[in-house]
Amino acid sequence: MVLKAITFDFWNTLASDREPVRVREIAAEKMVTHIRGEGTKISSKNMQEAFAECRKLCYSYQEDKGIDLTPKEQLDWILEYFNLKPKPMIWNKLFDDYTTSLLDIPPRFVDELGSILKELGSKYKMAIICNTGRTPGWVIRSIVRECSLDGFFDAQIFSNEVGVAKPNPYIFEIAARMLNVQNNETLHIGDDIHTDVGGALGAGYRTGWYNPKGLCREVKCHYVFKDFSDILKLL
Repeated sequence: MVLKAITFDFWNTLASDREPVRVREIAAEKMVTHIRGEGTKISSKNMQEAFAECRKLCYSYQEDKGIDLTPKEQLDWILEYFNLKPKPMIWNKLFDDYTTSLLDIPPRFVDELGSILKELGSKYKMAIICNTGRTPGWVIRSIVRECSLDGFFDAQIFSNEVGVAKPNPYIFEIAARMLNVQNNETLHIGDDIHTDVGGALGAGYRTGWYNPKGLCREVKCHYVFKDFSDILKLL
């Protein structure tokens, strides 16, 4: 079967956090400021602890159940964690604080990504398939657009928008339909062995494990890419 499309994981594949701890601190500090304004004393450390517990739950939903715990649901979980019931106006501010801190320190994209995508785009349809955590799809879209990379992708699929998450095969089915290709005509490239490689295999995709650290592991996949330039060589 001729390869017609390539889909990419976003986090730790196309891009990685520059300062993940500081991004969390920024969100926590902003949220605590608004909560204190309502007369409740919660420290930034306490808020970050709640983030960590919520993140575990979010990953469990995605990796074990194949469904998404949306940023809205995450914020509601955190507020319940502290037994808080803010007014709608404050809830909206907290939601902005929680979801947009990545805009203060945008992620770092793979070196020479634009030129690599340009060459691949001359031969294949392309899409992003991203499991979102605290950061929703619209924020990632804005970052991709700001870096002038959005024009290379025919579709961008985010778990918080479609309700399902990798490794659920349905999110891969959504991508194939949006690209108007068959699953077995599509290659998915990602760093996570379970959600990316395993999920794509389960959906009938061809699979590429992005392994920049050169980990020595036996992984059932069609390709292994240590560097993004390897994609051009192997395809």
